[in-house]
Amino acid sequence: MSDISGFIDRTAQNMPRVSHAHWVLRLPLALVLVQYGLDKFPLSADVAAGWGLPLFLWALAGIGELVVAAMLIAGGLWRGPAAEVITRLAGAGAAVIVTGVLIVAYWAPPLDLILFNQFHILLLAVGLYLALTPRPLG
Repeated sequence: MSDISGFIDRTAQNMPRVSHAHWVLRLPLALVLVQYGLDKFPLSADVAAGWGLPLFLWALAGIGELVVAAMLIAGGLWRGPAAEVITRLAGAGAAVIVTGVLIVAYWAPPLDLILFNQFHILLLAVGLYLALTPRPLG
């Protein structure tokens, strides 16, 4: 067993460090949020009512999606502690937004959500990851 552990340790030490891999998560999440945010404009009370939401909440969701997307990009471009705070807030915001989407548009028993709504579950997981994981230095 120690041979396997040693092999894994040596392999991990020899693997190249990739300091920009966070963009693989940031960019797709930001692009999805921008798309969903822009789809809400121009604001329409009829469309909001069709989803069972008041216009204020519909507008708040659209603006929130665009702001969180901008924060995801800004947190990746800036350096230092402020960038980490921005990224964590953006990740938490994305998780809240996607949770709201799941509740309003796709509510189902948890097993059905996991089996048939993988896209939004993945968006939720990426948001939570960015909210809970510090950005690697480099």
